[in-house]
Amino acid sequence: MRKLFVLAAAALALSLASCATGPSIRTDFDPTVNFASKRTHSWVFTNPPRGMNPLLFERIKASVDRSLAARGFTRAEPGDFAVAFTLGRRDRVEITDWGRYGRFYTGWGWGPRPWGWGPSYRQIEVRDVTDGSLAIDIFDTTTNQPIWHGVASQQINPRRIPDQALIDRAINDLISRFPPQD
Repeated sequence: MRKLFVLAAAALALSLASCATGPSIRTDFDPTVNFASKRTHSWVFTNPPRGMNPLLFERIKASVDRSLAARGFTRAEPGDFAVAFTLGRRDRVEITDWGRYGRFYTGWGWGPRPWGWGPSYRQIEVRDVTDGSLAIDIFDTTTNQPIWHGVASQQINPRRIPDQALIDRAINDLISRFPPQD
């Protein structure tokens, strides 16, 4: 019995882990740039923009520094490239039509029309969703031109400041795509 319980708990944990999705990642880069020559980085902005939470600004900077260091880049003033980031959020309405009988009940019977108890109805779910985004831009310090751009976006709770694990996951997913692979 205990073995069956452990097996069921492991299956539940695996199914819950597969439901957790990471951020959606999009990147773009300048194909004429020799990224192999870029080994050091600096920051475009050293102070938070007006109106931004300064603690969140420092957390994101530290996470970017850690992620770049893990990929072999070192910090220098001035670096071979400069890093900047932008935070944003967008509210939207998400509508799901679960169909004629709803999400869990598909009707029963036979023929072109299901028959059974109760009238036919549609179940439509409407909810407000907030998408948060983190954009990282990388500039060549000699030309001041952008050479790489990455955006991570994911649904967030607008009433909470993102926790460090969410910030680290988004930044690690973004930085894992820098430098771009041919």
